[in-house]
Amino acid sequence: MCLFHPALRSSLHLASRPPSFFLCFTALIAGASMLLAAEPAAAQLGSNANSQRAPVVYLDCPGWVPGCDRAHFRTEIQFVNWARDPTDADAHVILTSESAGAGGRRYTFDFIGQGEMQGLSDALTYTSSSMDVQAERQDGLTHTLRLGLMRYAVEAGLGGDFEVGFVGRLGPNSEGGSGEGGDAAESGFYDPWNYWVFEVGLSGNLDLRQTSTDTRVNPSFDADRVTENWKLNFSGRLDFRRDRRELSDGTEVRDDRDDWRASALVVRSVTGHVSVGLDAGARTSVNYNRHARVRLAPALEYNYYPYAEANRRQFIGHYAAGFEHSNYIEETMFGVEQETLPLHRLGIQYNAREQWGNAGVGVEMSQYLHDAGFYSMGVGGNLNYRIARGLSLNVSGDAAWVHDDIHIPASAIPDEDILLGRQDLPSAYRYEARIGLSYQWGSAFTNIVNTRFPRSVR
Repeated sequence: MCLFHPALRSSLHLASRPPSFFLCFTALIAGASMLLAAEPAAAQLGSNANSQRAPVVYLDCPGWVPGCDRAHFRTEIQFVNWARDPTDADAHVILTSESAGAGGRRYTFDFIGQGEMQGLSDALTYTSSSMDVQAERQDGLTHTLRLGLMRYAVEAGLGGDFEVGFVGRLGPNSEGGSGEGGDAAESGFYDPWNYWVFEVGLSGNLDLRQTSTDTRVNPSFDADRVTENWKLNFSGRLDFRRDRRELSDGTEVRDDRDDWRASALVVRSVTGHVSVGLDAGARTSVNYNRHARVRLAPALEYNYYPYAEANRRQFIGHYAAGFEHSNYIEETMFGVEQETLPLHRLGIQYNAREQWGNAGVGVEMSQYLHDAGFYSMGVGGNLNYRIARGLSLNVSGDAAWVHDDIHIPASAIPDEDILLGRQDLPSAYRYEARIGLSYQWGSAFTNIVNTRFPRSVR
């Protein structure tokens, strides 16, 4: 019941009663919500018999990392409490990933102890196969994360609640024993493919409507070989596209294209910080007025940090110099239909993933060597920084200055081609910036997973 002072009630006019009733009703709803919310909170802390001494863990796992399924981790690993903010955690876990050989992916869990567990740090890796389905990959990641968190659970006093078993084999000929010559770590293996992985694919899509159709067919081919000393990649792709649009006056506009592209990359590891390679590519592009463009460029790369740490931090300088041959669809504004030009390119990039967040910045410059006036330069960066508990700042942006549009046709670009995206109007610059500030407060734990009313069906 909402009570008012008698003097206040006597001074209230009829017109003022609805707002007063609304405020009263709002207060009742808010109070009921708090009472309802109290039950899950109690269940949340009471769902784990050892919640008072279970380690508190913060999982730093961005959504763009494949396999970052927080709900799955929280459901399957219940001997820890999951923190919403890293400042509440005994352990800060950072998940990163990078491409691996044979089309797989290597994931790294960095465990960083905090507070009373300061100094308890570790790193575990899990490598998924290109043949794994999503469930297999997720189970492998969950198993690896569970193993890493057991150390903190034991340190928190939960060691007596675990049972440890071993279901593997110690050697290739053993049934629970080491066997003859049975140390698997020292036994070699035979790979008939010598680390080569091949893939052929065919994809397509069809979108039919009364006033438009969109049809695409995309055959593709990939061949990869990745070892500690070599990285080789050869790929090709075709893009057959048939688009039709009907305008309001009944006019039909079509956009039919047959595009292709191919690339080759050969990289040799020299030291833990230096690599050399050869980068080549060829493609057709209606947007850039090219029947074909072929580019070949030897390159040198230096990483200030060891490549082994690239999943957490890297500071790379990359320089390439070579040539580019272009066969144009239409004569360019410089009066040429084909040409071969020397060019070089420099790229500098820094990326870091730490407990305070992540940051990256890069600079890229390229120039045609026959005329220093034909160049382009770009700079971009992003920052995700935890300012304080619950308070995060997100900033990103990029800028580019373009003065190497040598492909622009001499004739005027039809409006139809601009609207269909077949041709881009030249622009000497491009700027883009984004900024966001968020603050989150409330319960310190995120243990509970409730999958009712998923967004996909609402």
